[in-house]
Amino acid sequence: MLLLATMLPMGVRAQWQPNEKIVSPNRALVDPEFSQNLALMAWTHLDGTLYLGNVNRDTGALEPTTGMGMPIATGVFNAGLRLIFNGPEWMDTIAGDQLFFTYWGPGPSREMSNTRIALAGQDASGNWVVRPMSPYRPRHMGITSQTPGDPNPQVMYWDPKLNYYWRNAWDAGSEQPLPFLKPAAKAWRFVTGMRAIIYSAPVDGVVQVFTYQLDTGVHTQMTFDDGDKDTGRQVPWMWRAPEFDNDYVFSTFVNQSELRVYRKLEDTDGVRRWTKVFSFQQPNGIINSVQYFIYNNKSYLYWGVYEDGRDWPTQIWMSNIDANDPLTRRISPTDKWRARSDPEHFITNNLGPVVYFNRYDPAKDPTGDHPMCPACSEGLFMIDAGLLGRWQRWSLSSLQTSW
Repeated sequence: MLLLATMLPMGVRAQWQPNEKIVSPNRALVDPEFSQNLALMAWTHLDGTLYLGNVNRDTGALEPTTGMGMPIATGVFNAGLRLIFNGPEWMDTIAGDQLFFTYWGPGPSREMSNTRIALAGQDASGNWVVRPMSPYRPRHMGITSQTPGDPNPQVMYWDPKLNYYWRNAWDAGSEQPLPFLKPAAKAWRFVTGMRAIIYSAPVDGVVQVFTYQLDTGVHTQMTFDDGDKDTGRQVPWMWRAPEFDNDYVFSTFVNQSELRVYRKLEDTDGVRRWTKVFSFQQPNGIINSVQYFIYNNKSYLYWGVYEDGRDWPTQIWMSNIDANDPLTRRISPTDKWRARSDPEHFITNNLGPVVYFNRYDPAKDPTGDHPMCPACSEGLFMIDAGLLGRWQRWSLSSLQTSW
């Protein structure tokens, strides 16, 4: 019997719904970072081993599912220690993607005073080689630049007093302090495609967005409008947006809940100013862990949400930046309350962009006050963001069923 009700026009599929599925039951797989270029995932085990695991480019599956593919370093800082710092971070370079990470110095101490920084990259034969980075003094890695094919990439890091520094990754003598960044603040990033940092700082009682040019030391205030921008849990991003003729845009969250995107446009007086071109008000909480990606010449942001005043992120949301064709939605389900942290993306061949995250069950917390504890972990999960061809806008009820 022919079941016409199950048939859809070629290229059209049923309506997308918020979803998630487990990709690794390994509860120790915390804070993974993904390389799109290499189809690899990097993470550090609680025992201090830095692993690389393969990512299936078609499905996003991990190979092996434990993530414990190739160990490339030991004695590495693990983000599960939850001081305030990161696990390993990928850096895009002309020599291929490399890993920036923190390792422990000599002796048994596991304090900031005994941290060092290093890079890992492939040699001409494809072998992974670890290179400690100067200065060989207490330093803890922060973030990396993300400019594709960068011939002179940059890194940023802390000392034990939480003073910030940046340096050219391959130049041992280029370290420079960043005294304008507050200790322990994280509302800053390298600008993609520009040797600059985007950060936030208060002006007359309102937190505004600035850029800092690394080579000239020039600060430029970007925003002058109302609302505190990027106050710690949120970070600004700046990149070239294909949908805006490859102009630079930047994103910021205002008062912890409103997404704003700015583009430089000519004002009524003929002067080009940074102008808000997209806005979205988060309906049910405050934002954290903001990231962006570009897919099919469109820009997208995604983030975690602390809903209903809870102390841990429980939902994941996503948005484009096109006010003429907005797409903003929750991409995680709500059928059960879970803590969901550290979202990261990867663009697959069969599904389009997917988002990975660590998921935790608060009911398993033996203390009752830390739902992201190791005992609460359910492993690493993945969401299909529903962007493949944007076919998910159609539903069965909206299709013609007579041929």
